[in-house]
Amino acid sequence: MREPEPETVGLAQAGDLRAFESLVRDCQADVWRFAYHLTRSRATADDVTQETFLRAFRSLPTYRGGESKFSSWLLRIARNCATDLFRRTRREDLREDPTAARPAPTSESRGAEDRIRIEQALRSLPAELREPFVMIEVLGYDYREASAVLQVKLGTVKSRMHRARALLVAALGSEEAADEV
Repeated sequence: MREPEPETVGLAQAGDLRAFESLVRDCQADVWRFAYHLTRSRATADDVTQETFLRAFRSLPTYRGGESKFSSWLLRIARNCATDLFRRTRREDLREDPTAARPAPTSESRGAEDRIRIEQALRSLPAELREPFVMIEVLGYDYREASAVLQVKLGTVKSRMHRARALLVAALGSEEAADEV
């Protein structure tokens, strides 16, 4: 996620709605992508993203730019919104989004098939491993930033990344072996 200009953040904090709209436009796609990987549902990711920006708007006066990056602060809000949603739904399993397109393997290139396999393997990871993996490998955060957003120690992020990678390699490797048989 590209870090917004400090001037834009400052103007938004001062109540400039156009500046806040600019922040939403700049960050919305990455917040949605993070929410989607957390919730595994397009509709739920839409709801989490909307709630994230509502909470961010209400909480902008409390954001302290010198203490954390705006993007880290925003993703922490997104994570909290997703967690709150899970609590509200009494931890019911969120089903895989039935509207997600699953192209027929015969009509797609090998690259598209690989992306689908990787996405499925990523979805199979437990949330505690998927969150840091998405932040670091998909959104491009470094380990320290992921640690701040997830509110866990740096060593915990490193350990979870190692476990996530090992599980993904095992899942993708076993699929390749099955394809060869």
